[in-house]
Amino acid sequence: MDFSQQVVVITGAGNGIGLGIAHAFIEKNARVVVAEINANSGNRAVQELEAAGGEAFFVQVDVADEPQVERMVQAVLEKYGRIDILVNNAGVVGHHLITELDREEWDRQLAVQLTGPFLTSKHIARHMIARGGQGKIVNISSVSAVMGRVKGGSHCVSKGGLTMLTKVLAMELGQYQINVNAVAPGLIDVPAQRNEDNLSSEYQNRYLKEVPLERMGTPEDIAQMVLFLSSPEANWITGQLFLVDGGLMAGHLSFQGVHDFAMLYGH
Repeated sequence: MDFSQQVVVITGAGNGIGLGIAHAFIEKNARVVVAEINANSGNRAVQELEAAGGEAFFVQVDVADEPQVERMVQAVLEKYGRIDILVNNAGVVGHHLITELDREEWDRQLAVQLTGPFLTSKHIARHMIARGGQGKIVNISSVSAVMGRVKGGSHCVSKGGLTMLTKVLAMELGQYQINVNAVAPGLIDVPAQRNEDNLSSEYQNRYLKEVPLERMGTPEDIAQMVLFLSSPEANWITGQLFLVDGGLMAGHLSFQGVHDFAMLYGH
């Protein structure tokens, strides 16, 4: 895969999965736009990507704010004249029981993780259509899109909604040869997760007992799927959700063993 001269906008690319995806595109010669709300993280990411030999451009944006999204798109078009790929990765974290969840936290998570992809896809797809069609949109979802999680109400709902947004966009944009897909990561090893306050070792150990491949994922694991879905090799794939989770959603390992007997003749 080679993305020479292609322009890739990655939201939330200042760290974590987004930065991993940015590095993967840089290695394939793409020009990467770090669309990030945090200026320090965004500028640091650009320096890191340039040090790796790539071309990167930072635009500060809150993806939940439509005027900011419009300005971001315009800034990218003024610099590069085109956008070929959009990766909707920006997200926020919040873990509370529904009965204890503040409306502000609920609203913010849905705004960033569902309204944000709607707004960026809307305005970037308009550009793709105006220039004659073709393009790729990849939404970073989560296994929480298909599996409920205690204290994850707003996260699960936003990612579940993102799956439907992916499908609708795929149907509406297919006539313009714009492919829209989603990638659902399992638990990924990023700096924030190494903080015991964010991810206790007890939780991690319990989680890994349910993962057939017996490890957390890495940003690179997710990036490889994003690269594939952004490439010509995926030109006939659209509207799909791809689980990249080490086998987590294949089944519950903790349930195995209860049927280790055969009742072939009724006894």
